[in-house]
Amino acid sequence: MKQKKALLIGPVPPPIGGDTVLTANVLASRFWDERDIELSHIDTSPRAGVRLPDEHLSFSDAVRGFRIVWRVLAHLGGTDIVLLWANSRFVYTVGLLIIVLTRITGKPIIIKVFGAFLAKRVSELPALWRRLVVGLLGRVDYILPETGLLAGELQRELGLPAGRVVPLPNFLPDRSLIDDLEVRDYTGRCVFIGQVKREKGIFEIIDAVKESTLHRCDLYGPILERDVAQLEKRLAGVENVTYRGLIDPDEVQAILRKYDALLLPTFHVGEGYPAVILQAFAAGVPVIASDWMSIPELVVHGVRGLLVPTHSPQELREALDRFASDPELYREVARNAFEHVRSFSERAVVRDVLIAKVMELCGAGV
Repeated sequence: MKQKKALLIGPVPPPIGGDTVLTANVLASRFWDERDIELSHIDTSPRAGVRLPDEHLSFSDAVRGFRIVWRVLAHLGGTDIVLLWANSRFVYTVGLLIIVLTRITGKPIIIKVFGAFLAKRVSELPALWRRLVVGLLGRVDYILPETGLLAGELQRELGLPAGRVVPLPNFLPDRSLIDDLEVRDYTGRCVFIGQVKREKGIFEIIDAVKESTLHRCDLYGPILERDVAQLEKRLAGVENVTYRGLIDPDEVQAILRKYDALLLPTFHVGEGYPAVILQAFAAGVPVIASDWMSIPELVVHGVRGLLVPTHSPQELREALDRFASDPELYREVARNAFEHVRSFSERAVVRDVLIAKVMELCGAGV
């Protein structure tokens, strides 16, 4: 059988974030070679620090977009299928040109959407732009939303055919999944790992923990420049919340295993299935997260973790106290999450969903 050639267009680190790390993990998957697919890559990362979803586009963003489209043009002739890994704004800007170019050349295209708010963003566009976006998305072979919430919205609100909307969640490399869970008790050691910005609930964590004699929390990740001064001010004099700096993505699970609970009281508008939740599940570390957007699809309250409302340090503190006072609940949550994360393995997501669709569109079977 002739080797198939796929072109993946998407961001890789830097900066470190859910989107870039996920793309890097997809590129590194062993299943491409096992299916005899040659994978080329065009990097779309801005190579800047932490950014906000609503941040205004700059001249440098426009130049970067032009360069990406130019590189896509140069690669299209030698590829069998295009895979576009993109956030919502990229999809309805530069992504539209990529869809048009791919269709003109007669190549199939699959779009993987980061986060969980593409339908909302498209519905807010001016009428003509919205119709153009919906029309072009309707010509994509498959759209792979990250969450069940977004999959339903794309069908209901944008009218995309159900058969072309296939959920493709975040995943963990198979090497990161261990067989045995070390069951332990809660001792108050909590951790946050991610982009350190107010939308991730950082200040709610500080307020929930700062006066506790039992609970303490370490923070890891890049800090959004906008929030540096406020973070320093809020941490001043607080002994049981500490910023620990940056860590390599490959170190996340090892770091998590040193702690008793992951805290993620996020209200970030682009939140999908945070990879750090899956990594905590795989490490046997219970999660307390906000009941925000698609997170309840992962963290079922009282079953695979605890959920709290957004902007509620008091209820976050009460959830921590519940873990401390109910050891059996704590251990049960850890076991349930550890077992559930198997459905987010590299094999289950990359091989059985993504590559299966690639092989189907390339007429190669599975």
